[in-house]
Amino acid sequence: MDTARGAAQAERSVNQVACLRFLADVDEARTIGVISEATELSRPTVRAVLDDLVGVGLVEVIDPATAGPGRPARAFRFAREVGLVAGVDLGPRGARAIICDLSGRRAGYAEVEPRGQADLALIPRALDAAAAGELDLGRLRAVGLALPGVVETDGRLRASLAIPDLVGLPVAELLTKDLGKPVVVDNDIRLAGLAEQREGAGRGYSDVVYLQIGRRLSVSIVLDGSIRQGSHRLAGELGAQRGMRWTRNARRGQLVWSSRPTSAQVLSAAAAGDAEAQAEIEDFCAQIAARIATVLLVVDPEVVVVRGGAAKDTGALLRPLEAAVQRELVFDERPAFVASVLGREAVVLGAAGNAFDQCGSDIYGVHGCPSPWARITHDITHDITHDITDDITHDVEGIAK
Repeated sequence: MDTARGAAQAERSVNQVACLRFLADVDEARTIGVISEATELSRPTVRAVLDDLVGVGLVEVIDPATAGPGRPARAFRFAREVGLVAGVDLGPRGARAIICDLSGRRAGYAEVEPRGQADLALIPRALDAAAAGELDLGRLRAVGLALPGVVETDGRLRASLAIPDLVGLPVAELLTKDLGKPVVVDNDIRLAGLAEQREGAGRGYSDVVYLQIGRRLSVSIVLDGSIRQGSHRLAGELGAQRGMRWTRNARRGQLVWSSRPTSAQVLSAAAAGDAEAQAEIEDFCAQIAARIATVLLVVDPEVVVVRGGAAKDTGALLRPLEAAVQRELVFDERPAFVASVLGREAVVLGAAGNAFDQCGSDIYGVHGCPSPWARITHDITHDITHDITDDITHDVEGIAK
């Protein structure tokens, strides 16, 4: 009896997801007949599913027009505005927050600077700023948080040079209690890599290596569509190796440049044809190539997504980097190197998507509802010319963070 009941409930959940997905995609009211045809479910099944979804507030009945002969069919729409999901990216230079409705559409966005040292108080400030007095944060159903450092499974920050005052704190537990909503926490670079794999430059690939070059050099790995964490949450944390230096003049993982003050400025100059900057980029790529090649041989990804500055300048890095890595490899089978699509927003988008991934049942009250990654990333601008120079996130990695 229990088995039969469980099978029936599983089938009902599948049917609920099918109807919700259709209504979320069309974003307009549809009749039972249209929903039945689109989902290939019988009309009685659709009617029963919609009754359930109306009961939990996820679907709204639209009163039909009364004009004309006959009785108009009722229509139903996904009530995407009844709940909100947020992503927050917290770093030493401030926080950015994105708020989405239940369909993943962006409802609010803001960036805030710290009044002193960055702390957890920045998170509700960022959420309030993103709400802009127009969104009811009481409708929040889950929050995803990105932090620079090693994050334990329970959301405790294990190590971070970027925000040392938060090391050892049970961040997820504290924020869940403070906000009254489930909070999931992960590393910033890993969430950026996940976002790029889901709906960015790595879309369509299961195995992706994400490489970010800014103030520091950071690596994250997505395998079979999931962040590779490792048994100790240290996968990809190359900065945790004693004595490891990406380049000869790196200082505690911080990249130091000679031709320009920052990596973004070096890349911009190289893209503009500056010979000194181009030579420095080529030398930099030659220095890091062996480390990158080692990662590629261990993981054997389909693609390497690189974020290294403004989108228009990325070619100045991609070409010499790919060439330098290829010189380190014996076999002809090598992953393509492609530029980041999501740019400076990859981290906060990844945090929001991770909240949908990890808290889907709490968000929808329906088991198995897929995360709306395509909607979350839909509004991203590809003109990120101000990318790293004013980036309040981190460009940090591992223990060296």
